Amino acid sequence: MFFLKKLITYFVLLPPGNLVLFLLVLGFYLIKKGVKFASYITLAVGFALYFLSTEVGASLLISPLEESFKVPPKEIRNSCQYLVLLGGGVKRGAPFLELKNDLNGDSFKRAVGAYLLYRQKPRKIVASGYSVRESHPEGLVIKDLLVSLGVEKGDIIAEDRSRDTFENALFVAKLVGTKKVCLITSAYHMRRAVHLFSKAGVKNLVPIPVDFKTSKAPFTVYKLFPTSYWLNISSKALKEYLGLLYYSLR
Repeated sequence: MFFLKKLITYFVLLPPGNLVLFLLVLGFYLIKKGVKFASYITLAVGFALYFLSTEVGASLLISPLEESFKVPPKEIRNSCQYLVLLGGGVKRGAPFLELKNDLNGDSFKRAVGAYLLYRQKPRKIVASGYSVRESHPEGLVIKDLLVSLGVEKGDIIAEDRSRDTFENALFVAKLVGTKKVCLITSAYHMRRAVHLFSKAGVKNLVPIPVDFKTSKAPFTVYKLFPTSYWLNISSKALKEYLGLLYYSLR
């Protein structure tokens, strides 16, 4: 009964499962009606949407990105003179207890990663980012959170102008100079970030991947259920591949 409830929930009631089901049923109906070209397109879209919406599909896409860099040992992490934290989105006007603005999931995990590294060894933290979507400086929102967690206000530099990873790299490079930098961002985003920071002249760089999306849990049938969460993860992976392609061609 429990499995049947989940099956109905994810394939009938909720998107994207209900959309996948609709497209597949429509595709086979068009085949029956002899409308071959339209049926092939409909089925292709349906199967692609299904693949991108499952944990299996999303993990296949994002795992190569997340496996690009391993978390370095503690002694290497502690050798950095700066902790550089890249923003990943804010929720302007959404309160988080006493704070006036909240961070989205990616940004929050990156901020927590920076805080844990700071606890191991206090040093300067550069919080970099400006949210174009929210028209608000991510760097300041991250700074407010870190201060509330106990980081010394004077140890945080809010770089609040950069609108994307390319500008993150340019502005941060001017701040850190030749100092050794621990770069903190989501694991799936690290390959593009390292490429751009290296191009910007930050050569003494230690990648610190956090916010891993994939799981090492054993396979279960639920990994084949389509969900909006895994569709979002697939979107993040595809965005990274497009970004890597774009900057490799520039």
